[in-house]
Amino acid sequence: MKMITAENAGVKLNGKTILDNISFVLPEGHSMAIVGPSGSGKTTLGKLIGGLAGVTSGQLKVANDKLCLMVEQQDNFMAASHIRSGYYGQRYENLGLEDVPTVGEYLKKIAQSLKSGISRADIDSSLLGMGILALSGRKLMYLSDGERKRTQLVATLIQNPDILVLDQPFVGLDVSAREILEGQLAWFQKSGRTLVLICDPGHVPSQIDWVLELGRGVSPSLKPRKEFVPEKPEMDKTEDLNNIFGFFQPAGPDRFEHAVVMKNVNVSFRGNNILKNINWEVRKGDRWALLGPNGSGKTTLLSLITADNPQGYCNDLVLFDRKRGSGETIWDIKKRIGFVSPELHLFFLGGKGIFNSIPGLENSPGYIGNSVSCEEVVSSGFQDQVGFSDNNSNVQKKSVDAWLSVFQIDHLSGKTFREASMSEQRLLLLARALVKMPSLLILDEPCQGLGPHQTVQFTEMLDVVCPKLDTTMIYVTHQPEEIPKSVNKLLRLEAGSIKSCGEFPEKV
Repeated sequence: MKMITAENAGVKLNGKTILDNISFVLPEGHSMAIVGPSGSGKTTLGKLIGGLAGVTSGQLKVANDKLCLMVEQQDNFMAASHIRSGYYGQRYENLGLEDVPTVGEYLKKIAQSLKSGISRADIDSSLLGMGILALSGRKLMYLSDGERKRTQLVATLIQNPDILVLDQPFVGLDVSAREILEGQLAWFQKSGRTLVLICDPGHVPSQIDWVLELGRGVSPSLKPRKEFVPEKPEMDKTEDLNNIFGFFQPAGPDRFEHAVVMKNVNVSFRGNNILKNINWEVRKGDRWALLGPNGSGKTTLLSLITADNPQGYCNDLVLFDRKRGSGETIWDIKKRIGFVSPELHLFFLGGKGIFNSIPGLENSPGYIGNSVSCEEVVSSGFQDQVGFSDNNSNVQKKSVDAWLSVFQIDHLSGKTFREASMSEQRLLLLARALVKMPSLLILDEPCQGLGPHQTVQFTEMLDVVCPKLDTTMIYVTHQPEEIPKSVNKLLRLEAGSIKSCGEFPEKV
């Protein structure tokens, strides 16, 4: 039986061709990986299959009597939590989150909406299979990035789809979680159902039957998995960055000995110990890799440094040689930090920009939720805003344009953030973190959503910028192979405690 049939399927948006002449047939019970460079239309094709978008030419058909569900890259937990307005540090302050559902409550509500009965035991079994049964009682907004991803997957699997479309499901997962997910996908395939997986060329699981490669300049067609050999990303020469250094606008005074000093730092929430006796020093010019499994406390640790977590006041914490709570403001700290994270991306995707911090303002006359421009996203890094920015100097505007050029996304000038592809949005947020040449650069999963070529380009650029400007950096990732060569220190967390801390080893 033909489960998915595409015949010269194409999509055009605002006069731009996203997909063209896509033709293939995927039989029932078979699996397919969609690969290709960033911007090649992988996510768009996934949405066509998942019924979330329509073709503008040709046709794409999915078997009528089959349930097809898609798990997108970004979750909708903020909407599911009925949070109309929020700000980045809200979850650390526990304000306005009393009614946010737990993971168990969220899944129970989904189960109750289904015609076929799903018991609590069924839900617990799915959570156990994904390795997150212990999260059942935790509120959605307190999950780590990897925990959110696995909860997304459970919420879809309990609906028992006949066809499952997954957009970059391995992104944000640690090694153990990726192995668990591969096992779950193998189980899904063995049950005779159809799987469509959007992923990087180097991460196609061995059990996948077919590969559809986009963006090679020829009409794509299915090829057997065993015949697919991914191309290695070429090591480009890093673009000349003199135009960036010419517009160098430091975040603030760069005179400090320690960016971070933590002594016996502890963070707990609702009786749970998140961080335990953390002792850590980050000296000026250090470039640290911060590693650890999902839920090990990495994001909470960073929230203390970015001044988003109020428990920084009740700990022995020094930021830029100044004791936390000694009269400095949050903005005194933030102006010296460039920051990007998967969670920050979610706030920009909300389309409200800085209005997220002003409850009720989204209802004001003239407010347009999706009007944040790409230039505004980058320039908001000067003022540490989440969205709109104004009154930028000519030098700052030129710096924004220069960063757009370095990341090869000049074509986004004049467009809104929503019009950019997922990988382009990530590049815009990376430019936002770098635009003011901060004293401390905090990159939490910075290459998440980027293609292999873009990842190489970005890490090479860091290896030029950081040593030249003596930039202090904290780099978080679950992919050791992407760690920049300029990183010289390693902090590894496990269950909220330090497992190792010191010089960066040859093998991670």
